[in-house]
Amino acid sequence: MNNYASNTMNEYNASARPGSTRPGSRFAPPIRNPEHTEPWDQISDEHRNEINDCFHLFDMNKDEQLDFSEFRYALQALGFSNLSRPDLIAAFKSAARPRPGWTPLPSLPNQPPPQPTPGVVDLRLSREGFQAIAARYVAARDPREELLKTFALFDRGGKGVITVDDLRSVVKELGEDVPDNELHSMIEQFDVEGKGGVSREEFLGIFLDR
Repeated sequence: MNNYASNTMNEYNASARPGSTRPGSRFAPPIRNPEHTEPWDQISDEHRNEINDCFHLFDMNKDEQLDFSEFRYALQALGFSNLSRPDLIAAFKSAARPRPGWTPLPSLPNQPPPQPTPGVVDLRLSREGFQAIAARYVAARDPREELLKTFALFDRGGKGVITVDDLRSVVKELGEDVPDNELHSMIEQFDVEGKGGVSREEFLGIFLDR
């Protein structure tokens, strides 16, 4: 599809995500600079911006640190909602540091000895730490998964193709005014077999071949 179509799909993908305030960047290939060794340097500017936006959004008290709950919700906002709690805790602990002023609890008679190191609730993650963790997840993500989820949003009724009627519905929901001839042109440009719609494979090719 043309640039308008790509932008439309980005907008619709963003509008379908709870709490989203900007067009999604998940259509950008995760790895843009494979010659770099650090994931943060490998991923695209769009992904870096999205990571930073999530950090600031979930840094509720604006102290430039995330506690574990804030960290978990920030990753969910980036699309990583299927990570197990043990994986989340391990990732958090790998980069977090004790909160300012933390000290071990005093020993009490007839009580188990206190933990000599801070637990998860006493750790805080800096912006740089969050950037490193989130970038690692983004760099490892298969972009086809997100694209196919978006394809399903466009493909009303699960037909296996995105038709002009599908695009017309999406454009209407976005409040845009696009002439029918442009909608037909968007479909025809990538409907190689002339079947009246864009298939999953063609949809993936639109974005992954950019």
